[in-house]
Amino acid sequence: MKQIFRILFSIFILTSNLFSQEISSSEEKTILSLIEKFSDKDPFVNGEAINELVKIGKPTVEYLIKSLQVEDENVRWCSAIALEKISPSGKQAIPFLIKALQDKNSNVRWCSAIALGNYHADANSSITELQKLLFDDDYDVRWAAYISLSKIDKNALNILPDFEAVIKNLETLTPQIMKELNVPGVSISVIKNKEIAWSKCFGVSDESLQTEVTNKTMFEACSMSKPVFAYLVLKLVERGKLELDKPLFEYLPEEFVCEDEDYPKQITARMILSHTSGLPNWRKGSEENESSLPIYFKPGTKFSYSGEGFYYLQRVVEHITNESLESFAKRTLFDKLGLVSTSFIWTEKLNPQIATGHDTSGNCNEKSKYFHSNAAYTLYTTSDEYAKFIMEIMRPSNVSEFYLSNEMLREILTHQVRVDTRDVIDRPGRNLGLFSFRGLGWGIDSTITGDIVYHSGANQTGFRCYSQFNMQDGSGIVIMTNSENGSELWQRLIKVIGDL
Repeated sequence: MKQIFRILFSIFILTSNLFSQEISSSEEKTILSLIEKFSDKDPFVNGEAINELVKIGKPTVEYLIKSLQVEDENVRWCSAIALEKISPSGKQAIPFLIKALQDKNSNVRWCSAIALGNYHADANSSITELQKLLFDDDYDVRWAAYISLSKIDKNALNILPDFEAVIKNLETLTPQIMKELNVPGVSISVIKNKEIAWSKCFGVSDESLQTEVTNKTMFEACSMSKPVFAYLVLKLVERGKLELDKPLFEYLPEEFVCEDEDYPKQITARMILSHTSGLPNWRKGSEENESSLPIYFKPGTKFSYSGEGFYYLQRVVEHITNESLESFAKRTLFDKLGLVSTSFIWTEKLNPQIATGHDTSGNCNEKSKYFHSNAAYTLYTTSDEYAKFIMEIMRPSNVSEFYLSNEMLREILTHQVRVDTRDVIDRPGRNLGLFSFRGLGWGIDSTITGDIVYHSGANQTGFRCYSQFNMQDGSGIVIMTNSENGSELWQRLIKVIGDL
């Protein structure tokens, strides 16, 4: 095998007309013998050969260009590594590295992308192919494309997606994934230029009854209830009824279990809305049976997702307003925005519109009936009406009493705490995620071209959902499902179309 490789590679070199400088026969022999080691199965041998070639430097480039094009994947990979380490020397390699961006091996694509970035503006001809790699299946390859484009021309990162192609992908992929994952019903609304530009319903709201999903079908918004509640809280802050950084203990003292008796006196609304209160997601037992509620760490010191925190803040809000959350939300927000199919509680009137949750096999779960509101998870709504709520956040502040001021909107979108315990959402293109943060009520992914604000949800009753928006572009999406497999569905869709 090695002998055949040596003969074929020597023919490549002897027939090449690309040489731009003379090298001695002994130097050529050394280069060829080192490249021959790329076919060795021992990566340590490969690495030693690469390092020796890098020491020789520019004279190896013509040989590496040839080995970058052979059939052996490992040889191509090692060649790309060597060219990356030698760059920005050897500009003649640029066209061949561009071609290697289409290699079937992700390691070759990754190394070739990184190498092109080292040439900076001299590699302008690679921009189109590197932009395509921002949609690669491999996250590391997408990241490499981002790094290289940042060096070559940072403006090339912000390439707008084809809206028609996004919609076509949604229409094609959604029913395919639904069938594969036994997801009975889905409703999707897409926002463009701060308006609902497209919405579509798929499947059934109840598998046993075979009732179709329509734009009036209400799904459980699950944890996407939290951003709606956060909006209401900030409206109270705006009106001077509640202070973000004033201990909630001063509004409504409650008993907690903790190592420091001062912890309960330190929790603020800001901490609750950014999940830094120290409270658990849910206490042992149930939040409604009044079992003991622990505080696990000093409030305000780190992120830890907490539904209990939102339920505590709900009790404070209800104490301040002297009305139930559902009543307060309906009076001050839902009715004002015309959200007639949105409610924090189940009612007989809304029941015909409410979908049934399903298990992983597509069988009906017991239909939920939330008689008591919980800010963390009991919201029922449609995808269109949740999209309308998002649109109100994206629109400029208005004088109407139910709009938030620009100051409060900035609070929502400010990075309150970095979240290292959760990965960024896997999105393609210009929305490639870098770091994850929490704003007030929302998650925020810092991407290569700006922030994407998002929230997902999952209830044990068999509902999964997701929403995101981009303040700069006025774009967004809401995906509602009535299946325990719905999380995988929206994740797979967002991985393809998450750059709206």
